[in-house]
Amino acid sequence: MTVLKDFNEVDNNLQRLCEIECAISNINNDITIETNKIKERYVERLNELEHERAFLTQQVSDFAENNKHEFSEKRSRELVFGTIGFRLSSSVSVPRAKAKIESLIKSIKAYGFKDCIKYEEKVDKDALNELNDSELVKLGLTRKTTDNFRIDLNLEKIKLD
Repeated sequence: MTVLKDFNEVDNNLQRLCEIECAISNINNDITIETNKIKERYVERLNELEHERAFLTQQVSDFAENNKHEFSEKRSRELVFGTIGFRLSSSVSVPRAKAKIESLIKSIKAYGFKDCIKYEEKVDKDALNELNDSELVKLGLTRKTTDNFRIDLNLEKIKLD
């Protein structure tokens, strides 16, 4: 590995990095175009199969609903090409409106159903960063300041092929 001797050599490397970035971008664009062409070739057949799948699934579901008595003792029926059946499930719908959720949380707390509330505690690094050093020491933390290197390529300077 060679060591760069001056800023001219650094700039030459930056130029090459720009060329590489442009080439990578062009290749990724070509991949996207080719992928889209492949998808276009299959979209009609794919739509047909998805439509048929939905139709057949609905037919099987309708049959099972119309013959629900067949599932009274055994909740599922194993067939050669798959298993169909019913499974009991329950869910509770929770309101989405913020005011209703706040009211629900108050009610849950009032009735003592505290296990029905999730609490997530996370450290807020941005807020910690706002504390002064003496406050950080109280928490057993120290501030670490780093001088991070960056490269900002000027891609506009490269002539595209």
